[in-house]
Amino acid sequence: MHEQLPFPGELLIYDYRKEVPPIRGDAIKVLQWNVERNYEHEAIIATLRKLDPDIAILQEIDIHCKRSGGRNHMQELCETLSLKGGFVCEFQELDSPLRRPRDEGGGVHGNAILSKYDVTFGILHHRYHGYNWDRDGEKLREPRKGKRYTLIGTVQAPHLPPLRCYSVHLEVFTGIIGRISAFSEIFEDAALHVKGTPHQLIFGDLNTMAHSIARLSSKYARDRYRYLSLGQTESAWWDQKLLRFHRSDGPVNYLLAQAAIPAFLQSFISFLIGSSTHERWSGFPPGVLRMARNPGFYDPWDPEDVTLENPEYFGLFKGKLDWTLLRCLEVTQKWCGNKDYSASDHAYLMVEAIPDKPDQIEQEYMTWLHRRQRPLKSHPFIHARISMALLVLLSMVVLNVIIS
Repeated sequence: MHEQLPFPGELLIYDYRKEVPPIRGDAIKVLQWNVERNYEHEAIIATLRKLDPDIAILQEIDIHCKRSGGRNHMQELCETLSLKGGFVCEFQELDSPLRRPRDEGGGVHGNAILSKYDVTFGILHHRYHGYNWDRDGEKLREPRKGKRYTLIGTVQAPHLPPLRCYSVHLEVFTGIIGRISAFSEIFEDAALHVKGTPHQLIFGDLNTMAHSIARLSSKYARDRYRYLSLGQTESAWWDQKLLRFHRSDGPVNYLLAQAAIPAFLQSFISFLIGSSTHERWSGFPPGVLRMARNPGFYDPWDPEDVTLENPEYFGLFKGKLDWTLLRCLEVTQKWCGNKDYSASDHAYLMVEAIPDKPDQIEQEYMTWLHRRQRPLKSHPFIHARISMALLVLLSMVVLNVIIS
């Protein structure tokens, strides 16, 4: 008999630590990895053992699902690696003849944070959800009960300040509006805790994939930005419209508010056809525009890096879906692996970082600006100008139709 499984939104904790190891100097090593339902359990264990992270932030953990051998993969990870781990259940994976063999259910599925050190857990309950799985899961041949939750773990390593960690898995069957709406709630939660816990990490699979041939699919790109973000990958779009706007820059993220149509065109069209709102033009609710302000996180990787590439589409679909966002931590080393996608369909990202000192925390905004000025392989500003030119042209066509 299986143990009682958690329901969606419930927490499961295992602690198989034999002892608390000393920290290596002032740095802490943190891994981000979507382990794809633990299909390749042994390879995942071997990789984690070799990498030896102090904290492992994981998505897509299966517990007693037929598709992954009916095993409690969360418990096995913690026990085999001698770690303490918290798991938030996102979905009950229902048994159904609708499911393909590779998608068989029978258990639960969610996200985790594993640590060598003491850690306390919490759960962020989202208000914004990009897909109604309870109602529409059968349409995708994956009947399930539940929704997306973000797991929070506050890690206390010896001789280091507490570290607030988020394990995030955003919805894939939505679009930019749905993903950023849910993510804005994480920014808001993080901002509420910066005074007490300034050192923070947001790691996860953000499913930033509404670009390239995915734009042609209403299954994966479900809003106006499947076309209005032309010229950029979704990850680069996030970098320029979301991560670039600091909370100190204003009470509303005007970069998002003007993402669909530039402000001067919004004003001109509003003058012609009546009053308007940012929500009407951008598609983002007012609450999201207020919450979607970066409280100081930066990305140490290039926005055009690739962490998933689907071989079925001959290289036409690939993207940066996985992210490591850090606040008040200086990255000293970073690693990207599993690029042959043999252990999971996602690459892993790992960083070693040193917590900022109090004087650096006092200068958080200037430090954040400096850390964002990293060398890029891509040219997001060039892409943005091309995209803007296309939008202006499109807006002129729309205006011509309205006036005539």
